Amino acid sequence: SSHKIVLMASSPFFEAMFQSEFKESTTQDIPLDFADAVTIKTLVEFFYSGEIDVCDDNVQTLVAASEFLCMKDLKDHCDAFMATRVDTSNCIELSRFGKKFNLMRLISAARKFILLNFKDVVKRFSDFPTLTENELIEVVSSDELNADNEDLVFSAVVRWVNHDADERKEAFSRIAPLIRFPFCTHETLNDAVSQEPLMGNSECMELIREA
Repeated sequence: SSHKIVLMASSPFFEAMFQSEFKESTTQDIPLDFADAVTIKTLVEFFYSGEIDVCDDNVQTLVAASEFLCMKDLKDHCDAFMATRVDTSNCIELSRFGKKFNLMRLISAARKFILLNFKDVVKRFSDFPTLTENELIEVVSSDELNADNEDLVFSAVVRWVNHDADERKEAFSRIAPLIRFPFCTHETLNDAVSQEPLMGNSECMELIREA
């Protein structure tokens, strides 16, 4: 069992627990329901040595643990590590994870990656349709979105809607005004956009006229 003094020095959570009147402070066993035995062993070793090996396999668990234990330095370290691990295969998932645990570096890195590599993110279509309407709006409305022209943005939004047309048809009219139609190629405007059934309502037709 870990010495209380080390645990108190390591975590404000433990300090509060031991100094409070909680029944945990008089028991030998403290339930740590955030993690597995390996993580707890890793953390206890960290409390004693001040060293910890953060890797792809354990970083998400360590974030959850550091949140639970109020260990800001460890959480910041995990945040910095995860921000370097963003790629096409995980950017959407890591963006959500960052928001869940308020990991500012990871949120920023994932956002930049998605905007800069929009074409590749859309191409990996297993993840792209899982975006919520708000997540898609955040991307499409950004001035930093990197696309050769707006054709890609238009086709991506249409594909996103058609992935679950019954649920998302209504969302299209909210997202369409964010698409920069004047930056579509003439070919796409004349063919794909004009003939797209989703563009059939008067507001969308006005967007085409303006473009």
